[in-house]
Amino acid sequence: MHVDQDSQLTGAVIGATIAVHRELGPGLDEAAYEESLSIKLGALGIEHVCQKPQPLLYKGATLDCGFRLDVLVNGRLPIELKAVETILPIHEAQLLTYLRLSSLCLGLLINFNVPVLKDGVRRKVLTRPRAAQPSQTLSTSAELDPLSTSVLNAAMEVHRTLGPGLLRSAYEECLCHELELQQVEFVRRHGVPLYFEGRPLNHHAEVPLFVDDRVPVICLSVDTLTPLHESRLLALLRQTHSAHGFLLNFNALTLAKGIRRLTLK
Repeated sequence: MHVDQDSQLTGAVIGATIAVHRELGPGLDEAAYEESLSIKLGALGIEHVCQKPQPLLYKGATLDCGFRLDVLVNGRLPIELKAVETILPIHEAQLLTYLRLSSLCLGLLINFNVPVLKDGVRRKVLTRPRAAQPSQTLSTSAELDPLSTSVLNAAMEVHRTLGPGLLRSAYEECLCHELELQQVEFVRRHGVPLYFEGRPLNHHAEVPLFVDDRVPVICLSVDTLTPLHESRLLALLRQTHSAHGFLLNFNALTLAKGIRRLTLK
């Protein structure tokens, strides 16, 4: 990271965002701010690309998670644009994910939905790549069937490689890759017919990840697992007639603390 050059670049970019905010004010869609910022950066002669695809490189495989950088300046400064009431941890995790995936050190998170733009600027620095965590073991492996053990071992390998703090979709994509390597069958976004009082409904439930047509899995990246998360999985167990399923919170410091195995009573 070139400190002087990056300081000049971030200063110029923040100045451009202030100019956009000064003219447009808060309350618009993110797309309007992105278009205006692109115009301003172009007028300043600052090289940039909008909506740049960002693939995920995992163990030598290129995985498409649908990630896109809102703006990439000079090929080295990613900018994530928001127009929200409050910047949340998920927004910072989004920028952190892009920094890790692109092997860049510095990024900006800009929230235009503020009275004064300086209150909406977050500067994130990734000082060094995150080292892989030590291998983890399943303390409950003796209680699990072979399929469930395979799912949890794959999840732990993903968490060991990526660590906490990234987007849920990144973990799910890598988990599916691990399952493929193990030749474990699964379906993503599996539709399940719904019934009420014995009558079929026109709507379907959706299982984010359905392993071997019998184990629903919900991948999460949250601060804390809540009763709502557990209720959602229990509903999927009933809807799919499954005996058990898993909540996997990859934002836990160790995945063992983020695993919930639920069964229907």
